Order: sequence, then C-alpha cells, then structure tokens
Amino acid sequence: MTAPARAVSDFRILLPPGWARVPLDGRAPLRIKNLVTERVRDLPAPRRAELRAWLTRELTAAIEAAARQGGIDVLLSVDPVAGRPVPASGLITHVRGRGDGTFESLLRTLGSGGEGVQVRELGVVEVAGARAVRRLTSRREEVPAEDGGPGGVLTVTQVDFFVPVPGSDDLLLLTFTTPVEQLGPPLVKLFDVMGGSLRWVLT
Repeated sequence: MTAPARAVSDFRILLPPGWARVPLDGRAPLRIKNLVTERVRDLPAPRRAELRAWLTRELTAAIEAAARQGGIDVLLSVDPVAGRPVPASGLITHVRGRGDGTFESLLRTLGSGGEGVQVRELGVVEVAGARAVRRLTSRREEVPAEDGGPGGVLTVTQVDFFVPVPGSDDLLLLTFTTPVEQLGPPLVKLFDVMGGSLRWVLT
C-alpha cells in the first residue's frame, strides 16, 4: 500500500542573530510591540524611549508595506547597530500557480527584469532538496524630501528565490532587499545563506 502524500503546512528558515520572523496576521502589531520591548529593555531610560518610538515606527511601516504586497511573513533585522537596525529585510509571498509550470518559462519571464530593473544574476539553484530559481537584481529608487531634509536616490539590491511548493503548482517567493548600495555585497551572501536554508514542514 502506498503511503498518503504529506502536505506542506509551514516552512522554516535560518534567522541570523538580530533577525525576527513576523507572520502578517492579525497579531502582527502585538508581535512588533513585543519585539521592540525586548530589544530596548536594557537601554537607559531616555535612550530607550527614543529608540522604542523609532523602532516601532520603522517596523510598523515595514509590515504594512509587506502586507500591501501580499506577503504572508516578513523577516526583519531588528537589533540596533550603532543605534539603528541594519537596513535589510525579507518578504515571503505565496504565489498561486506559475503558468505552464516549467522552469524555462519562469526563467524567460524573470530575465526581462522590467523597467528600471537590472538583472545581474539569474539561474537555477537547490533549495529544500529541489530546484528553485534565484535572481539578483538592482534598481534605483527616488527618495522624496521630507521634513525639510533633502531627497535622494537609493540603489536597492534584491535577491529573489522562487521555490516550488511540493504537491502543488504554487511557488513560495522569498524576496530579500537592502537599500544601501555599499552593504549589497555582504548582504547578498547573507541572503543566499538564508534562502538556501529553507526547509518545509510536512504534515
């Protein structure tokens, strides 16, 4: 007798020190509150209040932006370095269906990049014991001036992993980004380790 196929119920992914995984559900605001409280509790009182307000504002904006993009989880760098979190994050999105289901069609689609997007690397890698598509891109984004400060242009480095979900035609899309060009090379290495660490939880 053939054993029944096991279904995917969740996934696990390596989180470096200082990172947190926040599911984008109704409890996300409470999770952000608890994360911030944990991160600032050992600081002196005046500094604690200042960083609590700043972290809460930044992390809340990050999860709201992730939710607007259809994400199911967001991975955040939350431990301050020199008083500020490392400007890097990950977005997990469940993509239902993938056209004709072939890697060739997916590679063709992703190779075009889109307006203003430079595809620097594109290929097939192994994630969770199966083939997945990895794409490294960069793009320039204008930052509007706020509160009297100057605007500017950021170079955003992005690493995407398109991972087939076992037993379905769906994909799990892992999108890692940093808006600081100088941090791009070391963070790409970190993103590759994180993306390659994905493992399925089966029931």
